[in-house]
Parts: sequence; structure tokens; C-alpha cells
Amino acid sequence: MAWSNETYLIGEKVKVENEKGFGVITRIDLERGLVYVLFKRMREEAYPYPEAIEQGILKPEVQKK
Repeated sequence: MAWSNETYLIGEKVKVENEKGFGVITRIDLERGLVYVLFKRMREEAYPYPEAIEQGILKPEVQKK
């Protein structure tokens, strides 16, 4: 996949299953297969990528151009 296809998610708000508020995607590590989401109070969680998006655990609030 091209670099631009992955990076449109970085910096976007995302709703996470079983979490109260929204988070922001900070980075995507393709080698390890992880996407990192930053929540309030500077708590960062890692989720499997792209499985978390495909299974609906992460729901990006993106209007892709």
C-alpha cells in the first residue's frame, strides 16, 4: 500500500469500542502491525492494524478526500 493511503488516518478523531470519549490516532507502525490512539490525560493505547478498523473496534471520524 502506498504511504499516502496509510497516513490520512493520522491526526483524525476515532471512536473506540468500550471507551467513553474520543481518541486521536497518533501513529501507525506497519512493521509491528499497530495503530496508536491517544486519549485524554495523555494515555496512549496500541491496537492491531488493520484488524481493529476492519472489525469495528476503531471507528474513524474521517471524510476521506
